[in-house]
Amino acid sequence: MDVPGLSRRSPAQLPIIAVASGKGGVGKSSVAVAIGRELARTGRRAGLVDADLAGPDVPRMLGLRRDVRATSVTLAGWGGSRLEAMDVGGLKVASAGFLMAGSQGFALGSDLGDLMLGRLIRETNWGDIEALVVDLPPGISFTQQGVLSGAGRVATILVVTPAEVAHLDTGRTLSALREVRTPVLGGVENMAYFECPCCGEKTELYAPAPGERTIWASGVERLARLPFRPGAVIDAADLGPVLEAVAAHIAA
Repeated sequence: MDVPGLSRRSPAQLPIIAVASGKGGVGKSSVAVAIGRELARTGRRAGLVDADLAGPDVPRMLGLRRDVRATSVTLAGWGGSRLEAMDVGGLKVASAGFLMAGSQGFALGSDLGDLMLGRLIRETNWGDIEALVVDLPPGISFTQQGVLSGAGRVATILVVTPAEVAHLDTGRTLSALREVRTPVLGGVENMAYFECPCCGEKTELYAPAPGERTIWASGVERLARLPFRPGAVIDAADLGPVLEAVAAHIAA
């Protein structure tokens, strides 16, 4: 994948961490933002791509918004100017949400949407970053598989809840990733339980999937099991093993 301007390093050498899930609503974007923020906090020159064109939530999570509706979207490959990544606390961020107002949506066919996704990554002026976190849309399309298979040093973090349907859908994503030989660093089980702030009692929020139907049974290592905290961001302390796996991938 030709990604001009990403780094002085060859695109084939640039570490890319794709955060993926087969199921929407599992907190995938929250995990991606937490990883990106922690990389920046620890001095890494990192970028974050919000690749979910249908639901670009990263700007809202970072306190960014656009109120003016866009009448057209033209990226550099179509004659427009390059998108400038926004610096948020040292983290370089690009999102389809920067191209439209908060309540506005893209009416794109799948082919055009996948093309725009590729251009969003390639035609953003990232500066001299050393790692890129990509928040993928739920599921995985053939074009996304192609982007990942041709991107060089890509590895994936999978995000699920304990629910069987989340494991079932993400199991399909896992199969697609393995078809294109994209390494999976491990998985995050999000919203696993609620901890009472008064007494500390833990309440499971989902009926757990049968063990043999989980992505863990398919060989994915569970790196973190996170609680549900209404309105709270994911604490980097909860992602210790995830961040260790990401750091090892970047350093490899």
